[in-house]
Amino acid sequence: MDKVIDIEDRIPSLREKRKRRANRNFLFLLVLFLLLLAVLLYFQSPLSKVKEIHVEGAALQSEEEYIRASGIRTGDPLWGFRAGKVEQSVTSLKGVEHAEVIRKDFRDVVIRVDEFETVAIIQQESGFQPVLADGSVFAQVSETPPSAPVLSDFGERGQLKKMVNELEKIPESIASLISEVKYTGEGSITAFMTDGYEVRGMISGFAEKMEYYPSIVTQLTEEGKGVIDLEAGVFFTSYETIYGNGETRNDGEGEEDAEGEPDEQEISIP
Repeated sequence: MDKVIDIEDRIPSLREKRKRRANRNFLFLLVLFLLLLAVLLYFQSPLSKVKEIHVEGAALQSEEEYIRASGIRTGDPLWGFRAGKVEQSVTSLKGVEHAEVIRKDFRDVVIRVDEFETVAIIQQESGFQPVLADGSVFAQVSETPPSAPVLSDFGERGQLKKMVNELEKIPESIASLISEVKYTGEGSITAFMTDGYEVRGMISGFAEKMEYYPSIVTQLTEEGKGVIDLEAGVFFTSYETIYGNGETRNDGEGEEDAEGEPDEQEISIP
C-alpha cells in the first residue's frame, strides 16, 4: 500500500508561507500585549495625572474661582474628565461668554476664558461694579476702577441696558474720552468728556451721533469749552454763557441770557 504524503511536505514554498504566517501572528500578539501593558502602566503612573492647571483670560473672577468651577484638581487623572462638560461649568459663571479646556504638554490643563467686555462701571460706596457688554452688573466690587465710563443715576434697569448697548457701538477712540454718563430722566443723558466738554442728548441714537464728536470738537477750537447738545441737531453753548464763570457743573440748569435763551451756536456735521 502506498504511503500518504501531505502535499505541503512536497512543496517547500507552502511550508515556508505557513511558517511566516505563524511568525506574523506571534509578533502581532506580542505587540498588542506590549501596548496594553504600556497603557496599563501609563494610567498607573504619575504621567497620567494632572500636574498643573493654568487659567488664561481671567479678570472678573479669580483664577482660583475658575479652577474651582472646573472641578479639576492637580493629581486628578488627565483623561478622567470631559472637556465639554468642564467648559459648560466654567461658562455658567457670571460674566463668562465662552470657555475652552485644553490638555497641554502631556500633563497640564489650560482653561481659556472669554469674559464679557466691561463697557462701563457703577460707583458704589465700597468700590466699583463693572457693567458688562450683556447689560448685566457684575456683583463683585473692585476697589480699582476699570478703564470705562462711570454710569450714574441709572435707577431704571431698562435704561441702563439701553445705555450699555449704545456704548458698545461707539468706536473705542471716542468711548475712551467719556469719563461719566449721567442719566437725567426721560431717556436723556449728559456725558462728561475727558477733554473738558459736556455732551447732552438722548440714549436712543447716542452712539450714531457720537461718531461725529471728533469733527464737532475740531470746529470749537476757538470757542472754549462748553456743552454740546445732540438732542435736536447739534448746538454748542460755552460754559461761560451757561454758568457765568466758565466752569462745568454736573447738575442744575444753565443761566439764560436777557431774552431767556442760552446763546447757542449751531454746528454742522458731515
